[in-house]
Amino acid sequence: MFRIAALLIFLMIPLLAGCGGKPTLHAVTGTVTFKGKPLESCKVIFFPDVETVDPDKHGFGSAITDKDGKYEIKHPQGETGIRSGKYKVAFLYLVDSKGKPIPADAKPSEYPGGAKSPLQPIYEAPSTTPESIDVGLGATTKDFDLK
Repeated sequence: MFRIAALLIFLMIPLLAGCGGKPTLHAVTGTVTFKGKPLESCKVIFFPDVETVDPDKHGFGSAITDKDGKYEIKHPQGETGIRSGKYKVAFLYLVDSKGKPIPADAKPSEYPGGAKSPLQPIYEAPSTTPESIDVGLGATTKDFDLK
């Protein structure tokens, strides 16, 4: 009897391991430009589109653009990629008083003359941004040219 119970438990381990496992993440890359020029140090944030997906089942994703405006979305736990689904895309981009990009992790109050965003305020919030993306299975590339 003990052997049968042990065998059943042993056979069920692979099934149990699949429950609640890591979600499948899909790579999302692209370029962010503003009036045709690449944006360096722009924070790109993917918010689950609550009208089409359950935000509790879909994680957020974010990236910071490099000097060429390129980004690669990362899941909040640091893994590359994001779950499939529809997302609203917001952008946070600040420049100093001379127009030089401020690193996305810097505090704007530490810059003499302050910081400002040359982007329209609509791009900063998921409720107002006109930008969205539908992440499917596999890798997705999406470029954004902000006006």
